[in-house]
Amino acid sequence: MIALETLKSRSRNNMGNVHPEVEKKVDKLLTEAYERGLFVQISSGYRSYEEQAALYGKGRPGYTYKGKAYGRSGAIVTYAEPGESNHHSGRAVDFFLVTPDGRTALWTVDHNWRWVAERAKELGFSWGGDWSSFKDYAHLELPIVHYVRRGSQGSLVKDVQEKLRKLGYYTGDIDGSFGPLTEEAVIAFQRKETLQIDGSAGPETLTRLDVRTYPGRPVRKGARGDKVKAIQNKTGSEADGIFGSRTEAAVRSYQRARRLEADGIVGPKTWRSLFGM
Repeated sequence: MIALETLKSRSRNNMGNVHPEVEKKVDKLLTEAYERGLFVQISSGYRSYEEQAALYGKGRPGYTYKGKAYGRSGAIVTYAEPGESNHHSGRAVDFFLVTPDGRTALWTVDHNWRWVAERAKELGFSWGGDWSSFKDYAHLELPIVHYVRRGSQGSLVKDVQEKLRKLGYYTGDIDGSFGPLTEEAVIAFQRKETLQIDGSAGPETLTRLDVRTYPGRPVRKGARGDKVKAIQNKTGSEADGIFGSRTEAAVRSYQRARRLEADGIVGPKTWRSLFGM
């Protein structure tokens, strides 16, 4: 079986000079996938304008960039011209899965592939498989987001305070002002969730808060969205974000195994069992 360090070494070589936070999160993603028996490798990261031109030229035989011909036949693989890709900033990577011996690439977008994508999203990446126009199932990118921290004001702070209160970490006013009490609550939550403890609510903390917080009403057949995907990941159903018959059956199976009411509906008791709150 291929060693985890081999996958990481290959990935670092392929990523090149990516943003340090991207490299850190990719390392965590590869480790967690490996522990689950999934072998993930990064195929590309930072790209120069010329490298993007070579990709953009595929499927566009007449394409030129700065007077040089980059066009060639084949299927179109990107709609981002040089200067338009987040790969230039080092905030994007592409991934694929390999066989246990590490010799064969696996490109089938199955439940294993989707597990990797969903875990990457929990770590703060956005996934090209969620795009509506052109699906890029291999693409992960780390958006530029604003952290909320001590001194922040506004609706996002209120949202954080409300979720922390529901989870029992925050006892102050829901006033949209990120003061000492909010910071203490964030630190307590990060410590419990084994997240980086810095007292600020960045992408990973915000995502985990959202997953942990019961939505206020039962999640059942017909529901859609990220909370459904989180339930699917926990119950072993395909994480497509659609609560259908298969997800309902997976929830019933989970409930029976834990002696909960097996109604296929994720109410407060099942939610707490799934997400530890």
